[in-house]
Amino acid sequence: MEQQLKQSNVILLFGRICSGKTSYKPNSYRVVVSNLVRAVIADYAPTATRDQLQDTMHLDDKIAESIIMVTDYAVQMHKRPEVIIDGIRQVSIVEKVLEKYPDASLVWLEVPEEERRRRYESRGDAKDVEPFDIADNKNIELECQKIYSTFKNKLTIINNYGIN
Repeated sequence: MEQQLKQSNVILLFGRICSGKTSYKPNSYRVVVSNLVRAVIADYAPTATRDQLQDTMHLDDKIAESIIMVTDYAVQMHKRPEVIIDGIRQVSIVEKVLEKYPDASLVWLEVPEEERRRRYESRGDAKDVEPFDIADNKNIELECQKIYSTFKNKLTIINNYGIN
């Protein structure tokens, strides 16, 4: 089992809202962290609002365990050579995942605020019920920025401007 994990390429993918995470290597196996967060939270608040879904600081251990379980499954059962973990928003979760996958690559998608705003306003997503300035400054987005600051020396920074 450990041999398979070492041969796999685990990528932790980060970026602020509308940085283009879903368009990065679209054909790779993807662990979408927001889906796992919803599943973890369902045990605590089955009808959680978006704000409640973003208030998950106290669930970091459970979320990290879920990410690791799904990633292990992808590597072992699907024999995936590359697994992208998309959208971790808390430093503590990154640290826990890196304990399991110390050789994981950390990728940050950098996009100017004006371009992220344009994407946000044009995507017409039903979950986008607030203006960009509010969505971009929620605690969860500010936590994401802490990831950038904390792991700056380990990040591969990709300019994702112009790529939706």
